[in-house]
Amino acid sequence: MRTSLVSGMAAGFVLIVATACGGGTSATTKPAGSVSGPASAPAVASQAAGGAPTCSPGLDTTATQVGIAGFKFTPDAAATTAGKSVSWTNADTAAHTVTFDNGPDCGNVAQAASVSATFPSAGSYPYHCTIHPTMKGTVTVS
Repeated sequence: MRTSLVSGMAAGFVLIVATACGGGTSATTKPAGSVSGPASAPAVASQAAGGAPTCSPGLDTTATQVGIAGFKFTPDAAATTAGKSVSWTNADTAAHTVTFDNGPDCGNVAQAASVSATFPSAGSYPYHCTIHPTMKGTVTVS
């Protein structure tokens, strides 16, 4: 009797801790690209409505150019038009990423490498480096 009481208490404790930590069978996961915050907080509507940028490796010489140096995107606010591209070239010794807040991760950009993204529609496309989260930028598409 004593063993079952202790076992039952231990199981109850584990259940309480799992529930308090967000565990359990009723937990839900947010779909990819969802935005946290109050229901009234607007997401980047134009990006969601028009679609995410499309990433491709390499430099597009006809694109708007953004440098990566000193652990910063320069300029951190780039502009282009719908259907056009932006290219990022890494001049740092460390690898970086170009990861859109509500869209794709264009992958690691090694030293001296470039990556480009084509933007399907007008809107604001904030992005960051997942390796160095203080690195942030925005592409504004008209």
